[in-house]
Amino acid sequence: MYEIFVLLVLLAWIAFSIWLAARVTRMVRLKVLKALIFLVLAPVLSALPFADEIVGKFQFDRFCDDARDVKIFATIPVGEELYYPDGRWRLSSSPPMPLTESNYRQSIYESLVRYERSDLDIIGIAMPISGRQTRIFDRKTGQLLASYLVYSTRGGWISRGF
Repeated sequence: MYEIFVLLVLLAWIAFSIWLAARVTRMVRLKVLKALIFLVLAPVLSALPFADEIVGKFQFDRFCDDARDVKIFATIPVGEELYYPDGRWRLSSSPPMPLTESNYRQSIYESLVRYERSDLDIIGIAMPISGRQTRIFDRKTGQLLASYLVYSTRGGWISRGF
C-alpha cells in the first residue's frame, strides 16, 4: 500500500512539474524560446526528486572503479586439500560437498589465513555509501597476503523509501 502511495506522489510531482514549467513559460513571448524553455524545464523539474540517485550513481561508480582489483601481495602454497587437481577452488565447488567435508576444508583454510576487516569513513555527497576494506594475512607469519575494498549503498531517498 505504501508503494502505491509513493507512486501516486511521484505522479503528482510530475504533473506539478509540467504545470510549473507551463506557468513559467507563459512569461516568455517568443514561441520558439517558450517551447525550448518548456522542453528543458519540465524534465529537469520532474527529475528533481531523483537528483540524489543520479549524482550518487556517478559517485558510487567512481568508488567501485577504484576498488575493482584485488591486490595480491603474496600466496601460501597449498595442495589438493583446498584445490582440485584441475585448479578449481574446493570451498566454492559445484555441486556442493557434504557438510562434514566442507567443515574439514574450512578448518584447514582458517588455520592458514586470518581476515581483518575495517569500515571506511566515506562521505557520500548525494546518498549514503558504506565501504569496507578486507585484508587477508598469513596466520603463521602475519604477512599481508591480499587486500580488497567493497562498497555498498541503499540508494537515494526514494530507493530507501521503497
